[in-house]
Order: sequence, then structure tokens, then C-alpha cells
Amino acid sequence: MLKIYTKLDDVPEALREHYKLSDGRYVPDLDAEHPVLVHNKKLLTEKSEATAKVAEITADLEEAKKTSIPRGHVVVAKADAELLEKYRPLGTPDELATVKTEHGTLKETETKRQRDDTNRLVAKELGYNTDAFVSLPNLPEFEIRDGKDGKKSVVAKVTEGDKLIEKPAKDYVEANHAPLLPALVAKAGVTVPANGSGTDSQPASQFGAAREFGKQYNEVKQGATSDLEARFGLAKSA
Repeated sequence: MLKIYTKLDDVPEALREHYKLSDGRYVPDLDAEHPVLVHNKKLLTEKSEATAKVAEITADLEEAKKTSIPRGHVVVAKADAELLEKYRPLGTPDELATVKTEHGTLKETETKRQRDDTNRLVAKELGYNTDAFVSLPNLPEFEIRDGKDGKKSVVAKVTEGDKLIEKPAKDYVEANHAPLLPALVAKAGVTVPANGSGTDSQPASQFGAAREFGKQYNEVKQGATSDLEARFGLAKSA
């Protein structure tokens, strides 16, 4: 059935209806889904892919011969080579990665320091204890503005939903940190007994602060509700 003939007369009469003329020869007229044709297409595809791969490898070999690139080396763009030369004196990739990490840490530290410095200025404008104020959690961004008669005003920039609104800073603090107000309005100094009689108002030294903390802790040890409250000896709100 798969035999090919050069003349129609050579094709057995009973099979002529299954043959067709192609390129001057009589070949079997097979359906496109016939296993023979399907397999033939597969072989042609594989041959085409193999031929393309050989051509690609041959082209690479020819290019390598022209540029005389040693084995284990690659060709890079001139701009990339120049960039590499700029980075090389700075250190190895691992060293550069370490520098980048340290830079990020230092930047975060500097950002926090600047924020704390700003919040200390805000605390002074509001009449608050600066150490207590900068310890408040989740503080928004504040801005100190020149007001009328030479007085300054402080606003808190608060996000509500998808909007950024401004509120008087004092109103914001009193609404969001009410339990901590006693610490915020406390003076920087503490009252420490002097020589067993009377009192002296002194700056909070290590010993004076420790003595005052112990006294207040005993009074409110059942009521400390947060790190900040324990630090400043505040009782838990009812």
C-alpha cells in the first residue's frame, strides 16, 4: 500500500483510487491523521530543531574564534565592564552588601534621632515632660508653626481613612494618651528627702530617680498597664 509508482499503469487497478499524482510520481493518498504521516511530521520537526541548534552552536563557535575569548570567560557590554571597574575598588560583593545593610541601620537610627529631636521641641511647646513625650507610642508627625503675636502653634498630622487631616497637637495627645497625662505634665525633677527631714527639689539623678521610682512602684504596682506607665510610675485607669 505504501509503494510508490512512476506510472499509473504500474499501480494495481484495485488500489488506484488510493493513489494520487505528486511530483510526477504516484504515491499513496493518505489521510493527514494516518500514523505514517503523523510520525513523519514529528521526525521533520525534530530534524528542524536539531538543525537550528547546530546552526546556533556553530555561530557561537565562529564568534568565539573571532574574539579569541578563553574558556570560562564571557563577553559583556562596554558600559557593564566600566561599571565593574568602578565598583572593584570599593570591595567585594559581600563587603558591599554589609555596607548597604549598615547604611540602612544607620539611616534608620538617624531618622529616629531626628524624629525624637523634633518631638522634644514639640513637647516643650506643649509644656510636656520631654522624656515622657518621646516615649509615647505611635506618635504622628507634628509641625510647629508661627502663630499670632509671636506665639507658636503645634498641629498633629493624622491619617483618618485615606485622608491626612490636621488637629491641634494638645487635643490629639489628650484624646489618644489620656492615661499617660500625669507623666506628660510631670516636671523633670523629683522631690527627694534630704538628710531625713524636709525636701529638696533636685534634678532626677540616678539615686534620686531610683528612690522615687521605688516609692511610686509600691503605690501603683497593681496598676501598671504599659512599659511607659511602669517607667513613670502611673496607676492603671479604672
